[in-house]
Amino acid sequence: MASLLLIILFLLAAAAHVSTAFTITEPPAPFKWPIVGTLPDFLARGGVDRLPEIYNNMYKEFGNVYSMSIMGSDQLMLSDPRSFDTVLRSEGKYPIGGAESVDTFVNYYRENNVTMGIKSMSHGPEWKEWRSQLDADFYVAWKSYLPSIAMAARQISEVAGSEISGSGNEKVNFPDFISRSAFDMFYAVMFGSTPQTTSTAQVRAQDLEFVKAAKTAFDLTVMDFGNEKVVEFMKEAREEENVASALTTASFTGDEVGAQGGESKCPVQALKKTANNSILGRLLNKDNGIPDDELGTIAGPMLMAGVDTTAYVMSWLYLNLASNPSVQEKLANELKSVLNGDDVTTVEQMNSLSYLKACIRESHRLTPSTVMSAKKLEKDVEIVVDNKTYLAAAGTLIGLNLCALPWDSKYVDEPLEYRPERFLSDAIEARKGTPSEIIDHPAFEDGFGRGKRRCLGANVAKAEIMILAARLVQDWEITLADPSQKDEWEPKQYLMLKAEPYPEMKLTPRK
Repeated sequence: MASLLLIILFLLAAAAHVSTAFTITEPPAPFKWPIVGTLPDFLARGGVDRLPEIYNNMYKEFGNVYSMSIMGSDQLMLSDPRSFDTVLRSEGKYPIGGAESVDTFVNYYRENNVTMGIKSMSHGPEWKEWRSQLDADFYVAWKSYLPSIAMAARQISEVAGSEISGSGNEKVNFPDFISRSAFDMFYAVMFGSTPQTTSTAQVRAQDLEFVKAAKTAFDLTVMDFGNEKVVEFMKEAREEENVASALTTASFTGDEVGAQGGESKCPVQALKKTANNSILGRLLNKDNGIPDDELGTIAGPMLMAGVDTTAYVMSWLYLNLASNPSVQEKLANELKSVLNGDDVTTVEQMNSLSYLKACIRESHRLTPSTVMSAKKLEKDVEIVVDNKTYLAAAGTLIGLNLCALPWDSKYVDEPLEYRPERFLSDAIEARKGTPSEIIDHPAFEDGFGRGKRRCLGANVAKAEIMILAARLVQDWEITLADPSQKDEWEPKQYLMLKAEPYPEMKLTPRK
């Protein structure tokens, strides 16, 4: 009997020890109402239109971790990327992707049986198969596409001045021009040629309609709240997909679609000739297990994703450069010294442009294209923050707040100023071993995600941003048409953050 009592006491003591060692802390949060959760507080703070301000203020109020619950959707927000690393390490074999929560896109692909689109927005074995089939040619082989991107960038720059600083109805507003630029560059990566949508004189109507429809679809998709209009615009974009007319399913049967003067007009043969300088050329020249008819369904989803995700980042970069003329002049001097008018076509050139890289990195710190990097897990995970353990239940949206530490004066001097110098090698070296080195964490490097679900086109997108900036800033001085508009915009949430109203830009040939 005494032995049994000792065993019970031992087990109780052990249980108490375990409970003490792994105490789960309730994260701080605004008042949570029945059904609507913390939505009233979110709206009182400004709602969707003031997301960056809300996330920054909640960090100041609650600290490195806090929770929100909006209409049953639970969120756990973290500020320290080292805590967020715990989440990435718990992703599992088939991690959930952020795009899966954008129901309008997922439903459209299912309703229209877009096979590759469906696979890309799943998280089971079919997603793994899709990623494995495309990873080598999209993510790994990005260096092969630098000449194609440079070709597109040169064509873009040749017309930039007349298109943006033109007169009357022919004038193109800067954000639209950047969206077309992103489309032309990614099209070049996909097909090895460009549709030149940035040139009013060259563009085909259906190509331009595709860009407009894709842009509208992305703009109308706000957070997790669906919008039926998105589907309408996606259908329009799909109908206009003969922007890649060579990629209709019929085209991939291997039959010729017409010939002139005995020359084959078969799009498959034309794409095969592009071989290593285009993604579809590479895919057609290898046995990767993707049927020809499925290859035809890659174009639409990829081109849509390539239009605005990259364009958002570039729009912020050029706004920061135009608003800070001394920074742009310093960048122009580096480009002249290193490139002397040449295009960027090699990794070596990219690596030699340290100030351009710092400009892009600082733009992301100051004006990120999204307020957070988000993950969902299929299992519960315990996260340690400031020596306290928090539980994120399966299905909880776990976010890394990009408007917290990067904007905190404890870690960044004059955090609301655009200073690329803070990301030059000597400044990074000087921060090592200090609290400020946290801003050099990879989680704050760019807006294309981390972990197994990092954007498939991340490397291509980063190259496009860098190559186009190098070309445009060599050729043009990019300024605000009205300098008084420098601070007249606010970041507004669409699918991502964009400046509204976006200031009118002026391009002057650089001497």
